[in-house]
Amino acid sequence: MSTEPNPAPRKKVSYVGAPAVFILDHACRQVNDAYAYCEHASIYMVGSALTRPDWRDIDLRMMMSDADFEREFPDAHDNGAWEFDSKWMLLTSAISGHLSKITGLPVDFQFQPMTFANEHHRGRRHPMGMRLSRRTPSSDEPQE
Repeated sequence: MSTEPNPAPRKKVSYVGAPAVFILDHACRQVNDAYAYCEHASIYMVGSALTRPDWRDIDLRMMMSDADFEREFPDAHDNGAWEFDSKWMLLTSAISGHLSKITGLPVDFQFQPMTFANEHHRGRRHPMGMRLSRRTPSSDEPQE
């Protein structure tokens, strides 16, 4: 019999299974690319899909700098009631539907300004759709 303590269970990044989460991540790259003109805008998975296996939908938030959010949605109220802004509602619904159709997953996509997100939502965030640049070989490495 081993006297070693049982290792702590491995913490999951999310409870969305593979390959669905890989497809979702790839689809989020397209959305990130569409907003590449915003200096500080990134999509994060938040909510129950990160913390429990019985999640209802996948919450994705594109967090933008306050200035980028204001430029993108100039008529949105700054108190978090964006759903009254026609452009915000149209883009949010269209992107949610697009991501849901591509992945077959129930996706709740929303845009949020960073200050609001940081003040009102303290839970975990997992980046989605990020592009990682390939490492450039140094001059002393052989070239293919």
